[in-house]
Amino acid sequence: MIVVAGSVSVPTENTEAFMAAAADISAASRTLEGNIDYCISMQAPGVFRFLEIWETEEAMMAQFAAPHFGAFQAAVGELGMAGMDGKKYEISSVSPLFG
Repeated sequence: MIVVAGSVSVPTENTEAFMAAAADISAASRTLEGNIDYCISMQAPGVFRFLEIWETEEAMMAQFAAPHFGAFQAAVGELGMAGMDGKKYEISSVSPLFG
């Protein structure tokens, strides 16, 4: 299992436009084979957290060839991404938090 987590920043005046692009990529990515979850949420105006969960590395990499991923990159490029910090985690086991 692969978990991708991090943050991205855009100028605050582009918050709403980024939220729209984030909603589009999240919805489209959730339909991809091997995707368990994909979400982007606003932490503060212009600052967003993202979390992706994939069954395999191959599934995660396949998203980069999907049309919606290119559209998201183009949109974010136009919005003036101010920064990004992302990490990929390889998970070897999963268990319930409680119980």
